[in-house]
Amino acid sequence: MSPAKLDTDIGNAVIKLDANLGIEQAAALHETLRQRVDDAELVQFEASELQRIHTAALQLFCLFCRDRRRAGHSVEFLRPSESLRKAAALLGATTLLQLAKAHP
Repeated sequence: MSPAKLDTDIGNAVIKLDANLGIEQAAALHETLRQRVDDAELVQFEASELQRIHTAALQLFCLFCRDRRRAGHSVEFLRPSESLRKAAALLGATTLLQLAKAHP
């Protein structure tokens, strides 16, 4: 099962994250992100339902955001859950993921 669902109906890539992004979803998440890393349009993550995130998944998001921003492409987290905010803060990744700018 994929940990994310892609919706491109609005022009941007909106990736809806599942509630559980455990280690068992890391490989599928990596593949989803790999397919979108070079997209020129904005990539958005709908993260309001995310309740559990493993460090491996958070690291994948960090690498994805870093690589896209280096290439001049944008990434945005829409309505990041409290679980995502806490996990990112714990690992010092709030700035890299730009969660401080995102509204819950």
